[in-house]
Amino acid sequence: MSDPARPNADDAERLAFAIPPIDDPPDWIDAALLDPADPDDRALLIRAAHPELDAAISSDPESAVVDGQDTNPRLHMALHEVVANQLIGGDPPEVWATARRLRRLGYDRHEVLHMLGMAMSGELREALQGRSGYDHAAHVAALEALPDSWERQRPGSPALPASRAAHADQGKKRRRAARAARRRNRRR
Repeated sequence: MSDPARPNADDAERLAFAIPPIDDPPDWIDAALLDPADPDDRALLIRAAHPELDAAISSDPESAVVDGQDTNPRLHMALHEVVANQLIGGDPPEVWATARRLRRLGYDRHEVLHMLGMAMSGELREALQGRSGYDHAAHVAALEALPDSWERQRPGSPALPASRAAHADQGKKRRRAARAARRRNRRR
Protein backbone atom coordinates (compact mmCIF):
# COMPACT_ATOMS: atom_id res chain seq x y z
CA MET A 1 0.00 0.00 0.00
CA SER A 2 1.26 3.48 -0.65
CA ASP A 3 1.35 5.00 2.87
CA PRO A 4 -0.38 3.04 5.65
CA ALA A 5 -1.14 6.27 7.50
CA ARG A 6 -2.88 7.73 4.43
CA PRO A 7 -4.57 5.02 2.35
CA ASN A 8 -6.10 6.16 -0.93
CA ALA A 9 -8.94 4.85 -3.11
CA ASP A 10 -6.54 2.91 -5.35
CA ASP A 11 -5.16 1.07 -2.29
CA ALA A 12 -8.68 0.02 -1.30
CA GLU A 13 -9.50 -1.07 -4.85
CA ARG A 14 -6.33 -3.20 -5.10
CA LEU A 15 -7.02 -4.77 -1.70
CA ALA A 16 -10.62 -5.60 -2.63
CA PHE A 17 -9.46 -7.14 -5.90
CA ALA A 18 -6.61 -9.17 -4.38
CA ILE A 19 -8.57 -10.78 -1.56
CA PRO A 20 -11.41 -12.91 -2.86
CA PRO A 21 -14.85 -12.77 -1.33
CA ILE A 22 -15.74 -15.82 0.70
CA ASP A 23 -19.16 -17.00 -0.40
CA ASP A 24 -19.33 -20.09 1.80
CA PRO A 25 -16.66 -19.85 4.53
CA PRO A 26 -15.49 -23.06 6.16
CA ASP A 27 -16.48 -23.72 9.77
CA TRP A 28 -12.99 -22.97 11.07
CA ILE A 29 -13.01 -19.29 10.08
CA ASP A 30 -14.89 -16.14 10.95
CA ALA A 31 -13.94 -13.92 8.01
CA ALA A 32 -15.41 -10.84 9.70
CA LEU A 33 -12.65 -11.03 12.33
CA LEU A 34 -9.81 -11.11 9.80
CA ASP A 35 -8.09 -8.09 8.28
CA PRO A 36 -7.19 -8.57 4.58
CA ALA A 37 -4.45 -5.93 4.95
CA ASP A 38 -2.63 -8.17 7.47
CA PRO A 39 -0.46 -10.78 5.66
CA ASP A 40 -1.25 -13.57 8.16
CA ASP A 41 -4.99 -12.93 8.01
CA ARG A 42 -4.73 -12.59 4.24
CA ALA A 43 -3.29 -16.11 3.96
CA LEU A 44 -6.24 -17.49 5.95
CA LEU A 45 -8.74 -15.58 3.81
CA ILE A 46 -7.17 -16.86 0.60
CA ARG A 47 -7.26 -20.42 1.91
CA ALA A 48 -10.88 -20.03 3.05
CA ALA A 49 -11.83 -18.77 -0.41
CA HIS A 50 -10.59 -22.07 -1.87
CA PRO A 51 -12.57 -24.77 -0.05
CA GLU A 52 -11.67 -27.36 -2.69
CA LEU A 53 -7.99 -26.83 -1.88
CA ASP A 54 -8.49 -26.31 1.85
CA ALA A 55 -9.87 -29.85 2.13
CA ALA A 56 -6.84 -31.17 0.25
CA ILE A 57 -4.39 -29.22 2.42
CA SER A 58 -6.08 -30.49 5.57
CA SER A 59 -5.71 -34.11 4.43
CA ASP A 60 -2.10 -33.39 3.32
CA PRO A 61 -1.95 -34.74 -0.25
CA GLU A 62 0.56 -33.34 -2.71
CA SER A 63 -2.15 -32.79 -5.33
CA ALA A 64 -5.86 -32.18 -5.68
CA VAL A 65 -8.16 -32.18 -8.67
CA VAL A 66 -9.32 -28.66 -9.56
CA ASP A 67 -11.10 -27.89 -12.81
CA GLY A 68 -10.27 -31.41 -13.95
CA GLN A 69 -6.52 -30.89 -13.45
CA ASP A 70 -4.09 -32.09 -10.80
CA THR A 71 -2.95 -29.11 -8.75
CA ASN A 72 -0.49 -28.78 -5.88
CA PRO A 73 -2.75 -27.08 -3.30
CA ARG A 74 0.06 -25.50 -1.28
CA LEU A 75 1.76 -24.10 -4.35
CA HIS A 76 -1.58 -22.77 -5.60
CA MET A 77 -2.17 -20.95 -2.29
CA ALA A 78 1.41 -19.62 -2.28
CA LEU A 79 0.98 -18.14 -5.78
CA HIS A 80 -2.27 -16.50 -4.69
CA GLU A 81 -0.41 -14.95 -1.76
CA VAL A 82 2.42 -13.70 -3.98
CA VAL A 83 -0.05 -12.07 -6.37
CA ALA A 84 -2.09 -10.61 -3.49
CA ASN A 85 1.06 -9.10 -1.97
CA GLN A 86 2.06 -7.59 -5.32
CA LEU A 87 -1.39 -6.11 -5.88
CA ILE A 88 -1.82 -4.77 -2.36
CA GLY A 89 1.70 -3.37 -2.23
CA GLY A 90 1.44 -1.91 -5.72
CA ASP A 91 4.85 -3.41 -6.49
CA PRO A 92 5.46 -3.82 -9.30
CA PRO A 93 2.78 -1.40 -10.52
CA GLU A 94 2.50 -3.30 -13.82
CA VAL A 95 0.71 -6.14 -11.99
CA TRP A 96 -2.23 -3.87 -11.08
CA ALA A 97 -2.24 -2.28 -14.54
CA THR A 98 -2.37 -5.76 -16.10
CA ALA A 99 -5.17 -6.86 -13.76
CA ARG A 100 -7.25 -3.85 -14.78
CA ARG A 101 -6.54 -4.46 -18.48
CA LEU A 102 -7.58 -8.11 -18.23
CA ARG A 103 -10.80 -7.20 -16.38
CA ARG A 104 -11.64 -4.72 -19.15
CA LEU A 105 -11.20 -7.60 -21.61
CA GLY A 106 -13.92 -9.49 -19.72
CA TYR A 107 -11.96 -11.99 -17.65
CA ASP A 108 -13.30 -12.70 -14.18
CA ARG A 109 -11.34 -11.65 -11.12
CA HIS A 110 -10.22 -15.10 -10.04
CA GLU A 111 -9.02 -16.02 -13.52
CA VAL A 112 -7.06 -12.75 -13.63
CA LEU A 113 -5.38 -13.69 -10.35
CA HIS A 114 -4.38 -17.01 -11.91
CA MET A 115 -3.04 -15.25 -15.00
CA LEU A 116 -0.96 -12.93 -12.82
CA GLY A 117 0.34 -15.95 -10.92
CA MET A 118 1.32 -17.65 -14.16
CA ALA A 119 3.22 -14.52 -15.23
CA MET A 120 5.14 -14.58 -11.94
CA SER A 121 5.76 -18.33 -11.89
CA GLY A 122 8.67 -18.09 -14.35
CA GLU A 123 10.45 -15.66 -12.06
CA LEU A 124 9.83 -17.89 -9.06
CA ARG A 125 11.11 -20.96 -10.92
CA GLU A 126 14.32 -19.15 -11.90
CA ALA A 127 14.88 -18.00 -8.31
CA LEU A 128 14.18 -21.44 -6.84
CA GLN A 129 16.63 -23.05 -9.25
CA GLY A 130 19.25 -20.48 -8.25
CA ARG A 131 19.68 -19.19 -11.79
CA SER A 132 18.85 -15.57 -11.13
CA GLY A 133 17.13 -13.08 -8.90
CA TYR A 134 13.97 -11.25 -9.77
CA ASP A 135 14.04 -9.92 -13.34
CA HIS A 136 11.61 -7.02 -13.56
CA ALA A 137 11.85 -6.81 -17.36
CA ALA A 138 11.07 -10.52 -17.78
CA HIS A 139 8.12 -10.24 -15.40
CA VAL A 140 6.74 -7.23 -17.25
CA ALA A 141 7.17 -9.07 -20.57
CA ALA A 142 5.19 -12.01 -19.14
CA LEU A 143 2.47 -9.62 -17.97
CA GLU A 144 2.32 -7.94 -21.39
CA ALA A 145 1.94 -11.36 -23.05
CA LEU A 146 -1.36 -11.87 -21.22
CA PRO A 147 -4.01 -12.95 -22.08
CA ASP A 148 -2.62 -14.63 -25.21
CA SER A 149 -0.04 -16.69 -23.29
CA TRP A 150 -2.77 -17.81 -20.87
CA GLU A 151 -5.14 -18.84 -23.64
CA ARG A 152 -2.42 -20.79 -25.47
CA GLN A 153 -1.56 -22.90 -22.41
CA ARG A 154 -5.17 -23.53 -21.35
CA PRO A 155 -6.11 -27.19 -21.86
CA GLY A 156 -8.62 -27.69 -24.65
CA SER A 157 -8.33 -24.09 -25.80
CA PRO A 158 -6.26 -23.95 -28.98
CA ALA A 159 -7.30 -20.40 -29.81
CA LEU A 160 -8.50 -17.21 -28.19
CA PRO A 161 -12.24 -16.94 -27.60
CA ALA A 162 -14.06 -15.59 -30.66
CA SER A 163 -15.97 -13.07 -28.58
CA ARG A 164 -16.66 -11.95 -25.04
CA ALA A 165 -19.84 -14.03 -25.14
CA ALA A 166 -17.81 -17.14 -25.94
CA HIS A 167 -15.40 -16.24 -23.15
CA ALA A 168 -18.31 -15.79 -20.73
CA ASP A 169 -19.65 -19.24 -21.68
CA GLN A 170 -16.22 -20.74 -21.04
CA GLY A 171 -16.11 -19.00 -17.66
CA LYS A 172 -19.48 -20.48 -16.69
CA LYS A 173 -18.28 -23.96 -17.61
CA ARG A 174 -15.09 -23.49 -15.59
CA ARG A 175 -17.06 -22.28 -12.56
CA ARG A 176 -19.39 -25.29 -12.80
CA ALA A 177 -16.40 -27.62 -13.03
CA ALA A 178 -14.78 -25.88 -10.04
CA ARG A 179 -17.94 -26.32 -7.96
CA ALA A 180 -18.08 -30.01 -8.91
CA ALA A 181 -14.40 -30.43 -7.99
CA ARG A 182 -14.97 -28.75 -4.62
CA ARG A 183 -17.82 -31.16 -3.91
CA ARG A 184 -15.64 -34.14 -4.90
CA ASN A 185 -12.72 -32.94 -2.76
CA ARG A 186 -14.99 -32.36 0.24
CA ARG A 187 -16.13 -35.98 0.04
CA ARG A 188 -12.52 -37.26 0.22
